[in-house]
Amino acid sequence: MRFHQEHGKNISFDEQRLCATRVNSFSHAMVFSERPLCPGELFLIEIQDTTDRWTGHLKIGFTSLSPNEILERCTEEVIYDHIFHMTVPSKAITQYRPLFNFGSIDTYIHTPFASVRRQELESIRKAKSDDANICPSCTGSRIGVVYALKYKSIHMHSILNGFDYGPFAILQTESSVTETDEIYFPPKKRQRTFLNSPKPINEHTKFWAFVDVYGGTTRVRIVQLYGPSTLRSLCRSTLLSNLQSDDQINILPLHNQLKLYLKFLVA
Repeated sequence: MRFHQEHGKNISFDEQRLCATRVNSFSHAMVFSERPLCPGELFLIEIQDTTDRWTGHLKIGFTSLSPNEILERCTEEVIYDHIFHMTVPSKAITQYRPLFNFGSIDTYIHTPFASVRRQELESIRKAKSDDANICPSCTGSRIGVVYALKYKSIHMHSILNGFDYGPFAILQTESSVTETDEIYFPPKKRQRTFLNSPKPINEHTKFWAFVDVYGGTTRVRIVQLYGPSTLRSLCRSTLLSNLQSDDQINILPLHNQLKLYLKFLVA
């Protein structure tokens, strides 16, 4: 995974587009994932440098608009309309309701997209400190976003140094997804439900990860979580690339469990 080649006017990339540095002012520093993410795919960054010259902190989330569409709206001032995001808190956080098994003590976290080592999500400072409550906005913190398909909704969660901070956005859809788990809504002070969007939102909507290297955060890098794809993952990618629409999954002559896997509903 790399950053998308389009970015805010105050951003500079390294040669591999893995590290983004804000070189001027405190804003106009939006960056995006190079492609839309899949359900259950975690996008993770590490804060590499900060400053006390500016207030405010990193913003992270998702957008269903392409990077070009977002940046065209931000030529004069930064507009966050149609970007589902949260601001990284400046104090240590506690566990909320975990998505998938982010709240467990297992060595690996399994999502419908792939499995990742829990250690990869933790702050690099944890190995040097006995304090597990590391401030998420500090240098060395690892901040991620992931979304999951729920019954008639899409839940977007932030992962801060390995902890699930809960849903920062719950998008209402007219989805055909079936979900047996109870839907947990965050307290009102942390709940952000967007009922309207410039594009219809459903289980087939594509979302780019969004990061604003804002305020006191000046440099971030992408943490590579996923190695070579498994054979079944490659088969899924090949099959989906040959479909004109994800709706065609339902008419394929496949077992229901395979159809759920193609829809990223099961691991």
